[in-house]
Amino acid sequence: MYTESKDEEDLKDLFKRIEKIGKENSKSKSIGIKDHFGLDKEFKTIERVETTYSYHKERFLESEFKLNGANTTTNHTSQSSQSSQSSSSSQQSNLVSQSQHNVLQYNTIYSSRLEKLRPVLMEQVESKFSNVPVQKILQMKPGDECVMIGTLYKEMELKPNILKQYAQDRAMLPLPDNRESFISEKDKLFFEDDTGRVKLIGEKGMVDSLVTGLNVAIRGRGLTDAEFEIQEVLFPGLPPQPHSRDLEKIKDDVYICLVSGIGIGNPNNIFQINLLKEFLTGSVGSESEQNEFIKKISRVVFVGNSIHKEEEPHEAFVRYSSRQETQAKQAKQALPIKELDGYLSELCQSIPVDIMPGPNDPTNVSLPQLPLNSCLFPFSIQNTNTTFATNPYESLVGGRVLLGTSGQNIENASRYMKSESKMKIAENTLVWRHLAPTAPDTLTCSALDQDPFVIEQCPHILFFGNQDHYESKLLKGPNDEVVRLIFIPKFSETNTIVCVNLKTLDTFPITFNTSSFFPQSPSTQQ
Repeated sequence: MYTESKDEEDLKDLFKRIEKIGKENSKSKSIGIKDHFGLDKEFKTIERVETTYSYHKERFLESEFKLNGANTTTNHTSQSSQSSQSSSSSQQSNLVSQSQHNVLQYNTIYSSRLEKLRPVLMEQVESKFSNVPVQKILQMKPGDECVMIGTLYKEMELKPNILKQYAQDRAMLPLPDNRESFISEKDKLFFEDDTGRVKLIGEKGMVDSLVTGLNVAIRGRGLTDAEFEIQEVLFPGLPPQPHSRDLEKIKDDVYICLVSGIGIGNPNNIFQINLLKEFLTGSVGSESEQNEFIKKISRVVFVGNSIHKEEEPHEAFVRYSSRQETQAKQAKQALPIKELDGYLSELCQSIPVDIMPGPNDPTNVSLPQLPLNSCLFPFSIQNTNTTFATNPYESLVGGRVLLGTSGQNIENASRYMKSESKMKIAENTLVWRHLAPTAPDTLTCSALDQDPFVIEQCPHILFFGNQDHYESKLLKGPNDEVVRLIFIPKFSETNTIVCVNLKTLDTFPITFNTSSFFPQSPSTQQ
């Protein structure tokens, strides 16, 4: 049974004394009382007495509530106690699960990347450097030759740092870093494994041709405990390329069309956008032209930035918009989405369409980008020909493996390299077996427990969207791998799409204008 303690009885007596003093004194006077802690205090005014009374009363009621609650809990039956323990255990399990989710860090991406590619690098080392010992950084001795497997890190002074930008002036919003290159004369290259880090010493050209995040095997000798003279670098190389029996079934030419940066909602190319739709649906062109080409198009892939995004002026300070301004802005942003929905709903009635997101589209900015939400496209989603895909994109069409991105990875990697062309970087992604090695260093990426950008099978077609111009190259690997590399230009700027022949891997651009838009002759195809 619950009983009051002596302290609580004293506290109640104190309350009664304070209430009595407050009633007897209508004017300010000095009074002396003893508080709950036994300390003598002098109150100069009735107001202070009343404040002290309220404070101690709240403390008392709170303590009484806790004691009564505790007493009630102890009188529960054993069955209720077990139920409470079960509920507590369940909550604790949820908390542990949530805690594990929250502690996920970016280092898990790097460790997962190395875990996947280490066996491949070991095969390379055993076939080429069989007489050289493989060691960790902590095992390295100055002067001794060895091979090490790990990850490269490029220290660059010009790389964007959000903390530095924000620290300059907390009142101002950080400006986006639009440098075309992060390269400077002060760049340094480091090598890391699970035991430490060393600085790599070698030719300057070697530093300029590598990027952060690559998994490599390096051969050389230690200069000091913190420096390693690099003599040769091994990359994982092209992954194995699958062979499908569907390729043998292709007797006639079959095409896919790649469209990037169409920018629905852009008032400057409405005619070209509609002309593209009429071309793909067979509404224009002679009968012979339709039979020779248009009817052989098996799929259209929209490679990012399908929605036009107007450039907004950057404001140095945060400004709160009125409700009317916010509603008007939201309505303006929703209009291109509605236009794209209607555009796709008409196109999908004639041909299968895959839609990849891009940096300007309404989805997450960090890679990998999730598909555009189907609730934004109520009309086009009703057709089974519509597929909202991810970025990066991978698909099997007619026995050919297609792999591509909306261009963020190639743009970011080019900022690390001085002399390499973008096409060379595109080729290197296969040699590196990685689509986006600079993620999450300078390329925005989600914190994941696995690296989704490792290339585990060699594609037949590797494409990159939102490029300045069209470019194509046929890459042949050492084990009979054949890959068509494609740069897809921005349609909003060039009015050009790219078509690929799945049978021969030939490619050609089609530019839409008022005079002609049909493909080049086969003799000019690449």
